[in-house]
Amino acid sequence: MSSIKRAYALSVVSMLGLLTLIIVWNGWLAPTQGVPVSFELAIFCIPLLFFLRGTLSGKRSTHVSLMVVAFFYFMAGVWHIVEPSERSYGIAIVVLSFGMYLGGYFYAKCHDKIAQARLDAEARAESE
Repeated sequence: MSSIKRAYALSVVSMLGLLTLIIVWNGWLAPTQGVPVSFELAIFCIPLLFFLRGTLSGKRSTHVSLMVVAFFYFMAGVWHIVEPSERSYGIAIVVLSFGMYLGGYFYAKCHDKIAQARLDAEARAESE
């Protein structure tokens, strides 16, 4: 498997895993909540849904933007780690958001290498 496919898979699996985790935890597993479940699901899921289509279609710019969003989920995970009853939820968010970040970073990096290789090949073809 090529490195760009691995980066794409890491990014997509982490994003879908984070969406699933948020829905399952807040929908059924959360101990007690101070805000309505629908509000918390909307706050955490809607930002990811904005990037879902671009990520699944493999757009480089979406993967780069997703890296920025992953930072906020990382911070939310750290916030949940502090609470003892939600520590496992926080650790899972941190791991998945880190996976989203790394997947987006390596996807963009490999995408740029492929684009540069194409430009170099075209330049060589024109010079011959």
